[in-house]
Amino acid sequence: MAIVTAAMAAVVFAAPASVSAADPIRIGLFAPLTGSVAAYGVRFREAIELKVGQVNAAGGVEGRPIEIITEDDRNQPEDDATIAQKLVGTPGLVLAIGGFSTTASMAAAPIFAEAKIPQISPSVTHPDFTKQSPYQFRQNNQETSLAQTNAEIILDKLKAKTVVIPYSQDDRGQFSSAGTAALIEKAGGKVLLREPVAPNSKDFRPLVSKIKSLKPDAVFLDLYAQEAAILIQQLHQAGLNIPAGGPTPLTSPQFIELAGKDAEGVVLHTIFFPGDPSNKEFVQAYAAKYGRQPDQWAALAYDSADVGIEAIRRVVKFGKPLTGEAVRDELDNGPPYKGVTGITKYDRGSVEKKPTIIIIHNGGYSVL
Repeated sequence: MAIVTAAMAAVVFAAPASVSAADPIRIGLFAPLTGSVAAYGVRFREAIELKVGQVNAAGGVEGRPIEIITEDDRNQPEDDATIAQKLVGTPGLVLAIGGFSTTASMAAAPIFAEAKIPQISPSVTHPDFTKQSPYQFRQNNQETSLAQTNAEIILDKLKAKTVVIPYSQDDRGQFSSAGTAALIEKAGGKVLLREPVAPNSKDFRPLVSKIKSLKPDAVFLDLYAQEAAILIQQLHQAGLNIPAGGPTPLTSPQFIELAGKDAEGVVLHTIFFPGDPSNKEFVQAYAAKYGRQPDQWAALAYDSADVGIEAIRRVVKFGKPLTGEAVRDELDNGPPYKGVTGITKYDRGSVEKKPTIIIIHNGGYSVL
């Protein structure tokens, strides 16, 4: 759970300044653009810049341009309170998108809630995030839903009766691995080991020795790309070539780039697959602008921006004063939105989207 600092408590929020019809409509983006998980945050920024560029090229929102205010939070919760304070004080800002992790997003949440500015996280999966206030929304599935797919991969796709689960030492990893382990045990499987992995870990020899001695049927890498890539390489170097699966963070191409041939055969799940014909327009536009295909994290950010801008558009179109509170109401009560990650219809800030099981094959992702 995020810690509310004294600095946060001391913030006094002024009423939103009035804006004219010619003023830009501002959206805040805060994400890790540097650090060990920067690959995810950079995809956020690229996708949101793409969407905002498309909207502005088409005339903006009723003639008003959208402007993005971007901040690098390095995925450090202590930075997010300061960033949130800066964003809520920005004239014309009526929506914030971010952050990447649960801890970072929840550190900012009280400030956005107090300022009555809606916050959409493209990626946060922990159920507690949307319980912060009516101003928090998620674009990704909740971890309780994701854990069911994790268990399906382990039991049905990897055909494992015993498994070890190394997990990232943060709120997401703790909740995900615990939920996945409980479902495995409930189905009659056995979790031989569930062990936390600190960010930026590089020497996994003690963990590899443990895993080797347990002789599991499979390993589920409930980690981020950097740590998962190093661990699977070291497992293979130790002669342990057992089936492997992983959660949605490993759908970042960074995992394949870092793990190389050791990523082959890893089974994952995603709510965005670039090979889906219905996503062709987005995939082509993204590739034309950035020279590479979008991943799930770019798609989630793109949908976050799109659903947010459409809420803003409805407020303006209906002739209401453009405030964060009015945008929040449109997000909460608006019609279902069909995006590149599926249907968005918020239920108390959360969504439910259908996953696709994929496998890493020949250096890329294929539907399993």
